[in-house]
Amino acid sequence: MTITTDKKVFVAWAPYSRRGQSLATELGMQPYLIHHLKFQRPIYAPFKYVLQVLHTLALLLKERPRIVVVQDPPIFASLTVCIYTVLVFGQAQFIVDAHTGALLHPWWKSFQGLQKSIYRRALTVITTNHTLTELVRSWGADSMALAGPPINIPPGEAMILGKTFNLVLINTFSPDEPLSAALEAVTDRHDMHLYVTGDVGKAPSSLLEMAPANVTFTGFLSDADYLRLLRGADAIMALTDEDFTLQLGGMEAVAVGKPIITSDLSFLREYFNQGTVHVPNTPAGIRQGIIRMQKDIANLSTEILQLRRTHQEEWITKSRHLREIITTGATG
Repeated sequence: MTITTDKKVFVAWAPYSRRGQSLATELGMQPYLIHHLKFQRPIYAPFKYVLQVLHTLALLLKERPRIVVVQDPPIFASLTVCIYTVLVFGQAQFIVDAHTGALLHPWWKSFQGLQKSIYRRALTVITTNHTLTELVRSWGADSMALAGPPINIPPGEAMILGKTFNLVLINTFSPDEPLSAALEAVTDRHDMHLYVTGDVGKAPSSLLEMAPANVTFTGFLSDADYLRLLRGADAIMALTDEDFTLQLGGMEAVAVGKPIITSDLSFLREYFNQGTVHVPNTPAGIRQGIIRMQKDIANLSTEILQLRRTHQEEWITKSRHLREIITTGATG
């Protein structure tokens, strides 16, 4: 079985992956988003993974790419791509794009033995920061830290919001997001309105009921409406309790040129070091961060544009090594 020597593809087991699609575009790869049944619903996992394994193998054996970049989690996506390279007798190679959850989430730690074995067979493992890169290297695998690429969101129509200060909280109702603290922080703040994104079907009813009048739950939005909302905001908030997590919401805020409120964690402080207010994940801390954002909105809005330029320059420099690996099929 002969592979196609110039073909490179990116595979993610998800219905959408803004980071993955940006990475594929920047690296000149064809992105494939493979997904069956409902997304992020563990009860469906055993069934959907079987379908996605078969779908991925059929796709790869049809396209026969020389290089596959695969998003992890889930580790079974990486396992499937690894199996493909065996089926073509080592003529193809793969790179793992390891998100923070793949390395730190308790659920995936159950599969760490399998993960280590797969990562050692990869050309390299991309992580979002140096701490995780060193962890992967301690397993005997090649790894590189590459937070980018910066998300590219072109200028477009902005949603018309109210005349108060409008803040968008990018939210997925994940356990690591301190949403209740954010809702308490904006209670009785009549000078602002908070828009909370995310599928409300995943939210506990008690959380929705505690929301004050100046909070709107948007529900799951189409890409077009989501970007219109971000462009219409005065500032964007993205919070997490988990350090070493690259905030996709923060990256989207940088892309649309909106200043950020995010959690006061070491990696987020390092990566979002301009145009950003870092807050403790407490009602009082978030409230003070919002007040500071309102007072200094002009300066922070200017800084976020500088941060966008800085991230773009860093990506150009740091991605050069990854491109060399993809071209030569060797880590050097």
